[in-house]
Amino acid sequence: MATVTPSKSRRSTRTEEETPSTSGVTSPGRRTRAASPARITRQEEKTQLQNLNDRLAAYIDRIRNLETENNRLLVQVRSTEETVSREVSSVKSMYENELEDARRVLDDTAKEKARLQIENGKLKADADEWKSKYSKRDREARDAENSAQKLQKENNDLLARTSDAEAARKALDTEVNKLKGELANLERQLAHAKKQLEDETLLRVDLQNRLQSTKEDLQFKTQMFEQQLSERKVTTTQEYDEVDTAIREEYESKMQDALQEMRDTHDRQLQEVRGEMEQIYGRQVGSLKSALDRSMSGPTATTDEIKITRRKVDELSSEVTKLKKENAALEAQVTNLQTQLTREQEEYEERLAMKDQEISDLRATIEEQSQEYADILEVKIKLDNEIATYRKLLETEEERLNMSQTSSPGSTPGSRRGHKRKRVALSEQVQEFESHSTSGFSAQATSSGNISIEEIDQDGKFIKLHNTSDEDVALGSWQLQLRHSEDDGAENKAQYKFHRSLHMKAKTFCTVWSSGTGQTHSPPSDLVMKGTKWVPNKDTMVCVLINSDGEEVARRSMTKKIQRTTTSTYRPLSGSEGERADRDRCSIM
Repeated sequence: MATVTPSKSRRSTRTEEETPSTSGVTSPGRRTRAASPARITRQEEKTQLQNLNDRLAAYIDRIRNLETENNRLLVQVRSTEETVSREVSSVKSMYENELEDARRVLDDTAKEKARLQIENGKLKADADEWKSKYSKRDREARDAENSAQKLQKENNDLLARTSDAEAARKALDTEVNKLKGELANLERQLAHAKKQLEDETLLRVDLQNRLQSTKEDLQFKTQMFEQQLSERKVTTTQEYDEVDTAIREEYESKMQDALQEMRDTHDRQLQEVRGEMEQIYGRQVGSLKSALDRSMSGPTATTDEIKITRRKVDELSSEVTKLKKENAALEAQVTNLQTQLTREQEEYEERLAMKDQEISDLRATIEEQSQEYADILEVKIKLDNEIATYRKLLETEEERLNMSQTSSPGSTPGSRRGHKRKRVALSEQVQEFESHSTSGFSAQATSSGNISIEEIDQDGKFIKLHNTSDEDVALGSWQLQLRHSEDDGAENKAQYKFHRSLHMKAKTFCTVWSSGTGQTHSPPSDLVMKGTKWVPNKDTMVCVLINSDGEEVARRSMTKKIQRTTTSTYRPLSGSEGERADRDRCSIM
């Protein structure tokens, strides 16, 4: 509707414009009439309507442009809202998944905690048996703790000295701030005095200008008065030639008196203004000089005090820095001692466990060999008894049949009996065996990347990785496998898959713990498996690290080696053992 109405008014305006033009044509010879007021009014209305139509067209174009821009912005807003909604939905789903994983981990942790509490109750009884074995380490730990307490006391003393120095520094800082405030106040007073001096200088210049203006005004008025007087004299001379000379002299004397009186008045006013100005200027300049002298003397002393204070503050700051460095060094030493103590305790426990395992293995080996030796000894005694029985039977039969016994030339019955005793003595000796065995693992490691397998626990508690490079390595979707043979398809294997967002810092270690070891899950340095354990093997363990592309980047294999040493000795049978052997012979006979 707004676009149609102006066009109709424009056409009606043109019609009204053409109508007067046809009526305004005059025949030749007639005098042209002047434009009527109605025609002038219509012409003005036409111009106004044209302007309004132009403005309306511009307004419509502007509205269309704004509508186009509005539609474009609406499309952008819808696109942005859809993007935000989609991202919020994805983040929400991701958060819910992570929350579900966290809840699952919490449930597993609670179950594991309950199981560990039960195992802890069982292990406490075993732990009491080993307390006596830790006395030496406990003494060393107490010595280290005493040393740590001594270092802590020294650290506390240094902290006290540091706090005292800090308090002294704060007091000096307060004094410095106070002196700075006084200095700022004096500087403000000096600036105020300088401002007053500038104001008084401006006032003096203003008064001098006013005095000069007054002088110039007085001089100008004097000149004008003298000029008017001379002109007046000429006019009076021309107009009043008939005036008497006495009257002229009287008039001139009065004029001279009036001029002199005016000059005296101006001189007195000028002297008064000049004296007042000089008095005010001198008083203000004196006060400003005294204030300036005080200001200049004050900042000098304050500057010296500030320099001394700053020097003291610098000395105290250096002492505080030195004490802080000593404190940090002592704290680092205490931390190193505590770390060393913890590491030695762990090593001692590991060595103790290995020693107990070796003792158990040796006891089992000794029992096995003792059983074998007892069996062999029993067989040997039985064979000796049988041989002796057969010999006795043979000698009896030879005596009964009067058969001659074969003997060596020159032999005597005594020698034969001695030979028999020697044989009996040899048969009555016991051979003793003593066996020693040592066992251990030989390790072989290879690595084709920045990550290497540093250690495999023999009891299957953990596997430790090491980033040997100077840059971070992303372990997302990598796998760590522990096998019981070199075969890649071995059935007896356990594996752990790293989280997709895990990054291993440069020159750091990462330990993957079995579940149930009591360790806390603390990425990226300590990772605890969920419901899975590294199952150890007595003979062979092979650990392989596989990246996200399925390529092997590190390997470490451990093979158990056992070395046994056996020594044998002979000892005579004791009386009870001999009697038991005789009884065995008799029973056989």
